[in-house]
Amino acid sequence: MKALLIVPAAVVALVVSGVLVLGGHKAEAAVPGPPTCTAPTVTPTAHGQPGNTFGGITLSPEKVDTVQKILGTAKGRRITKRGATVAIQTAYQESKLDPHNDSGRALGTFQQIAPGPYDAYTGYDPHDTAAAAGGFFTVLLKRVPDYDTDPRTNHDLAQEVQRSGAGAQEYAQWQTFAEAITNALYDGSGPPLRCTDQSAKGKIAVTIRGNEVTLPPEAGVSGLIIAPTPQTAKAIGSGLAWLGTPYAWGGGNADGPTKGVSDGGGAADKHGDSNKIGFDCAGLTAYAYAQAGVTLTRPSRTQLTNAKLVVQFSLAEPGDLLFWGTHHVAMYLGQLEGRHQMLEAPQSGDVVKVSTVRTGGDFRGVAARPIPGR
Repeated sequence: MKALLIVPAAVVALVVSGVLVLGGHKAEAAVPGPPTCTAPTVTPTAHGQPGNTFGGITLSPEKVDTVQKILGTAKGRRITKRGATVAIQTAYQESKLDPHNDSGRALGTFQQIAPGPYDAYTGYDPHDTAAAAGGFFTVLLKRVPDYDTDPRTNHDLAQEVQRSGAGAQEYAQWQTFAEAITNALYDGSGPPLRCTDQSAKGKIAVTIRGNEVTLPPEAGVSGLIIAPTPQTAKAIGSGLAWLGTPYAWGGGNADGPTKGVSDGGGAADKHGDSNKIGFDCAGLTAYAYAQAGVTLTRPSRTQLTNAKLVVQFSLAEPGDLLFWGTHHVAMYLGQLEGRHQMLEAPQSGDVVKVSTVRTGGDFRGVAARPIPGR
């Protein structure tokens, strides 16, 4: 895998304004999301724990995304670097930077319980990291208005906000980690994160960087797919990695292509699917999302009936599932080369491929979202 460095100012610009500046050229369109990164080894600074060194923690793209949203919110509200550090420190202790971490009534990145002090945790979804960070900073400013010069330790300030029954020391262990992350991404005063590209491997290699998927030549169309989340990008890339694989009725599972099955003398048997290793339509989508940690049921119609979120096709996002009657499912890729494109295992005698979305016939006109809440 190819190593790369994140330019801190650019990363913060991505969060705050959606505009990334590289080499003096401004890109107004969608930009790559975060890759997998490891915090650098650092020595604690003034508010850290003397004598300790921090060896680095590897953060998934989703966790890098969470960090970026916290720091973006901090800068947008003019919270100083120390306040941002306290927030990162708190979020790692409370949820390991997982916005979907729930424990009873305590929800999201900061484990907030509504309504909370000063009604700060109401009016938003606590799984929305940016909104939750705003709630955290509201309480910090109320309880410790002079937080930037307060002589207490960072973990004491975190405890002042959270009022955790476990006590302030629970936050202390993540002090140097939070400082390393904040120094790298808030103002670039510390060593940068060490980051790597990712790829999905199957029949072919597909490059994934954060929420950006590069279409391989085998797709037949060119461009970048900007997925809503890195997790969705993983599903898209994992499916694209099997382009050219034979269609096999009943084939495919969470581990990859499998031998097809007989359909009792129908089209599958006429094409010898039971002697082929491949995917059928639902097998391909189930495999792709399994690589992103999401379990989809089979056959294809249940991927619609069991969906947690269904929207009109006009609102479809890359990674959403499209349906025809009760017999076919495909993965939407977005508009590429001026057309709506999808990834599918179409029918016996064909192969996994990228196709233009067919909106006629028994097209259902809806899109199911396997990863809702984004």
